[in-house]
Amino acid sequence: MSVRRTEGRRNKRVLVAESIVKSIEELRREGAESTFNAILTQLRSKGILSNHRSLREYLDYLVTSGLLIVRSKPTRQPNIRSKQMYSVTSEGPSAEAGMKAMAFHGLNWAVPSQSSVEMRTDLEGVVRGRLDGGRLYASVEDTVVDSLARDRGKKGIELVLAYSAALLATKKVDRSYLMRRANERGIDQMMRELLDEIDYVFSSQKPRSEDLKSLFMIRKWHQSNHHYLLPRSRRPDWSLLSEDQLVDVLGKQLGMK
Repeated sequence: MSVRRTEGRRNKRVLVAESIVKSIEELRREGAESTFNAILTQLRSKGILSNHRSLREYLDYLVTSGLLIVRSKPTRQPNIRSKQMYSVTSEGPSAEAGMKAMAFHGLNWAVPSQSSVEMRTDLEGVVRGRLDGGRLYASVEDTVVDSLARDRGKKGIELVLAYSAALLATKKVDRSYLMRRANERGIDQMMRELLDEIDYVFSSQKPRSEDLKSLFMIRKWHQSNHHYLLPRSRRPDWSLLSEDQLVDVLGKQLGMK
């Protein structure tokens, strides 16, 4: 599992997004037009952002999330394009989660239905998401946490656990952020157990899987893609997925089965 650790520091993109929202609100309070250029001037004066393309990207994320709305205001001169005016909504941001987001992030399974789930989020969830086709997809971490939290205690939770394990084991994951989100949704113990089970499959010295051929192929894939060995982890309680189930899940995700 590829893990980026960011303990003890805030995501810079979150700070920029916060500054953009604050700049729009400041312009409104001052009675000024919150145009693209006015926002950029505010950010430049504070040494936060100076690049046109970067601001456009942030605004696209914030508008798609529903936190901002943009409207056009005609100019007095007929040959000049309409002004784009930005304002903050009262709804708060959201992102696409559920099976559709899992498929977007590369879940290599034929899922029963690619359900669309609107997940309420915050600015960090917005900037960690991915824009595609006019949709803002929640990050891998947020998608997994939201799916497990929604289905906790339900009949189909084992299938959601399998999908989650497939993504967590094969995609880049910020474990610190993942566990923080899991704690916020009350599933931190479940998430920790699932990660322990995945780590054990990658690192156990005495595997007990019946499908050792697939297990060793999975480990070979991990070493060739991440160029490191995970430290030995203690044997988990296997309270969520068994070792054989995980080998089967990862084998399917990697196209080995």
